[in-house]
Amino acid sequence: MTHTLLLVACLAQTAELDGAVTAFDRKAGGFCGSVLVAVNGKVLLEKGYGPADAAAGKPIGADALWDWASVSKQFTAAAALRLQDQKKLRLDDPISKFYRDAPADKAKVTIRQLLNHTSGIQAGFRNDWEFDARDRGSFEKMLLRVPMESRPGEKWEYSNSTYALVAAIVERVSGRSFEDFCVEELFKPAGMKDATFIGRDGLPLARVPKIARGAGFDGRRRDFAFAYGNTLSWGYRGCGGAVATTRDMLAWDRALRGDKVLSKSAKEQLYAPALKDYALGWFVSKTAGGVRVEHGGGVEGVVTQYIRLLDEDIVVALACSYEPDEHPQRLAEELIRIARKR
Repeated sequence: MTHTLLLVACLAQTAELDGAVTAFDRKAGGFCGSVLVAVNGKVLLEKGYGPADAAAGKPIGADALWDWASVSKQFTAAAALRLQDQKKLRLDDPISKFYRDAPADKAKVTIRQLLNHTSGIQAGFRNDWEFDARDRGSFEKMLLRVPMESRPGEKWEYSNSTYALVAAIVERVSGRSFEDFCVEELFKPAGMKDATFIGRDGLPLARVPKIARGAGFDGRRRDFAFAYGNTLSWGYRGCGGAVATTRDMLAWDRALRGDKVLSKSAKEQLYAPALKDYALGWFVSKTAGGVRVEHGGGVEGVVTQYIRLLDEDIVVALACSYEPDEHPQRLAEELIRIARKR
C-alpha cells in the first residue's frame, strides 16, 4: 500500500473512531471527556469532547487532567515492584516485617495478597472506621486492628484499604512520600510529562474538567476540583488520586513494554492473575488476539477506563466528567473493534 493510501486509511479509521465517541450515550447528551486510542504506539485518536467549564464556555482539551480513580492501583503495584527490583522488599514479605506489632491474624499477610485482593483483611473504607485520614500512623493502626474476614489467600474481595496500606509500606521502605516516589521512580522515567497526584505542588487545576458536564460540584467551593477534595488523604492515597492526561497513559503503556520502570520479572508478576483473574492492579484475560489487561475507575462525577492489548499493541484510555447511562466499557470495546481494522 502506498504512503498516500495508508494516510487515507488512517484518516478514515480516525474518523470512524471519532464517530463512535460522538455517538456514545447520545440520549443522555453525548460523551463528555477525553479519549485516546493508539495502535503500535501510534495515536489514532486523541481528543476532548464537551465542556470543561460550562459557565466559561471552555471545552475539554486533549491535554485535560483526570483523577484516574481506581486505575491508580496499577501505579501502587508498580511502586512495590520497583522497590522489589531495587531489592528493598519482596512482594512475598509478610506485613509483620514492616509492622512488628501486627496481630497474629494478619502477621502472615503478604504484600502480594494486599495487591491481588486476597489478604483477608476487612475491605474498606467503611463509614464506621475511625481514624485521622491526615495521619498515616492513625490509618495503619486502624487497619491492623479491624477484624479479618477470611484467611490470607483464601478469598478474593476488592479492597481500597489494602492498596492504601501498600502505599504506606512504600513510604516506610523508601523514606519518601508515596507521591514523590511514584513521580520520581515511575512517572518521570516513563515520560509521563504531566502525571502527578491530587494535592501535589504544581498541579494545574485549571486543566481539570469540572464534573457534571462542566457544571462542577454542587454546593462546594468554586475551586473544588476532585471528589474527595484538593488534597490527598489516607482514605484515598494508594487506591486512587493519580492525575494524568490520556497521553500520559499512553506513555505508561510504552514504558511497560520496555524496561524503563520495571524489569521483565517484575512485569511478569504485574500481570500474573490470582483469584477472579485479578493480578496486581489489573484484571487480566485471554482473547483471540492474546493477553488483555485493564482497569476501570470511578468517583463522584468521573468515570475512567484503561485497556491495553499486550500482544496486539492497542491502547484505549478514556475518562469522562459525568456518570454515563451506558458504561464506558461499551465505548472502549467499540474503539478496540475499530482499532483492529488494520
